[in-house]
This record gives sequence, C-alpha cells and structure tokens, in this order.
Amino acid sequence: MNDKHDIETYSRLESAATYFLSSSFISLDNAMKEESKGLIYLEEIMKIDVPEKDKESFEQTTLLSNPVELLQLDDKFNISGDLMNKFLNAGYKTEKRLLEENIRLKKDHKIGSIEILGHLNNFGFFIETLINRHLLFLSHKNEIDSISYNRISIAKIMERIIYLFKEELNNNKIQLNEIINLFSLRNKTVHFTPDNAKALNVKLSELYRIWTQTIKLLKILEKKEKFNGIKFSERLNTAGKDFQKHWN
Repeated sequence: MNDKHDIETYSRLESAATYFLSSSFISLDNAMKEESKGLIYLEEIMKIDVPEKDKESFEQTTLLSNPVELLQLDDKFNISGDLMNKFLNAGYKTEKRLLEENIRLKKDHKIGSIEILGHLNNFGFFIETLINRHLLFLSHKNEIDSISYNRISIAKIMERIIYLFKEELNNNKIQLNEIINLFSLRNKTVHFTPDNAKALNVKLSELYRIWTQTIKLLKILEKKEKFNGIKFSERLNTAGKDFQKHWN
C-alpha cells in the first residue's frame, strides 16, 4: 500500500482536476468569443466604402515580402483620418453585435484563436490528473505493487493510459485514437515552435470527439473506484453539452 498519501492527496487531486476542467472550458469560451469577434469585424470592414485618396495610396504602397522587414517598418500604411474613423466605427459595431447577437459556429470551424492553447493544455492536465489518481487508487487497493507503481507513475501519459485500459483495449471495448490526438495537440502547445504555431489548427468537431472518448474512459475508472460525489464524466458531459448548446 502507498502509505505516504492519505485522503488529503485525493482531495488535492480532485481539486486540481476540477480546476483544469473548468480552466479548459474558460479558455475555449474565450477562444469562441475571439473567433466570433474576428468574423463579425471582417463583415463590418468589408462594408466600408474606402475613400478614393486611400485607394490611390494603397495602390502606390509596395508590401514587403520579408516578414522581418515588415515587422521593423515604422509606418506600414498611410491611412487617412476619414478611413481610420470608419475602422473605429466598424470596431464599435462589432462590439455591439457581440452583445446583441447569438453567434453560432459550424462544427467544422477551425479555431485560430491563441486561447485554444489554454483548452488543450488544461484538458490534457485534467485527464492526466485523474489517471494519476486512479494509479494511486490501485496502489492503495494493493492491485499494483510499489515497484510497478513507482515506474508507471512517472511513465509518459499514453503509456499510463494504455496500462490502465489494457483489458478494455484487448477486448476492443474502447479506442484511444482521439486521446492520442489530444496529447499530440498538447505537445504542439508545449513545444510552440514556428512550425507548430502554423500547424496548430483544431476543429470544433475534433474537440467533441476527444470529449466523447474521454467520457467513456472516465466512466470505466469511476466504475472501478466507486468514489462518492459528482462524477467527472458527468461534469465533462454537462460542460460539453452547455458549450455546444451555446455555440452550435
């Protein structure tokens, strides 16, 4: 038995999982607000009647192809006060519409907001925390020896998951493809290289599949643990349904 961890450890793991789950959906909600704002603003600026003098100025402007030179350029465009006011007005209309309209996005919408980093990271931590808690549970139930526990508990997350669900995997009762995808996406956020910054595009439908598969895994753990209180599978199911109801 793992004697160095008592009920307080379980309490802290539960609190951490609750925090990570809540934070993941806060980030995702912020991402949706940014996505909506960008789409509405694009609609508004497309309505702008550009003054002739600005059109002439744009035609005479040569855009730099070198990104470093463009970033170092002090005055990129010479925009008239009239056009600037129209852009500001478009921004005002955008904010007004965000408050008044119930924005809906399609399930195949690709999320470009940087806030998606928060969802992927925190959702991955949410799963990892519950996996760690279940390993501790097995240790306390003497269903895993201390040597194996010490080795598995520090293994890579997918190795821990495969270990816990090996029976279900062998019997084809579950799949891990969406969970693998989640941690692949999370690795891109943790190692946010230039290539990953460009490659990180996540569809809403992709997230929905990840949540669905996660709920199935959590239900298996919960059936074995038989802990009292609200189930994390139910919390995730409720959070996912609320999100889709609001944005789809």
